[in-house]
Amino acid sequence: MKILFSTLFIFITIISFAQIPKSGTYTYNYCDMEYNKCLSKCQIKISGNKIWIYAPANLSLIKEGELYESGTLHKNRSGKWIIITGSSKKNDGPPLWIDFKRKRFWTF
Repeated sequence: MKILFSTLFIFITIISFAQIPKSGTYTYNYCDMEYNKCLSKCQIKISGNKIWIYAPANLSLIKEGELYESGTLHKNRSGKWIIITGSSKKNDGPPLWIDFKRKRFWTF
């Protein structure tokens, strides 16, 4: 019986971290893969599988709060949630990806 409850708990935990959050606006860390660190905070809006990322402070050529990127969320073969934009394809170049568990948006 303990094994059943343990297995059920682990399954629910994995499922809860593998899903897109409810529709709404969230604050995430804005992280850069090139420097391998988080640089600032940014606003993220999620509606279903659609996502809009708004620019954090101190980015070149874009004002804080302006639309930085938007697209559709897709779970990659690696298990990461990537953002498919109108100009990108699922396997081209370094993708934009988002870590819902740690609330981090990664860009290159």
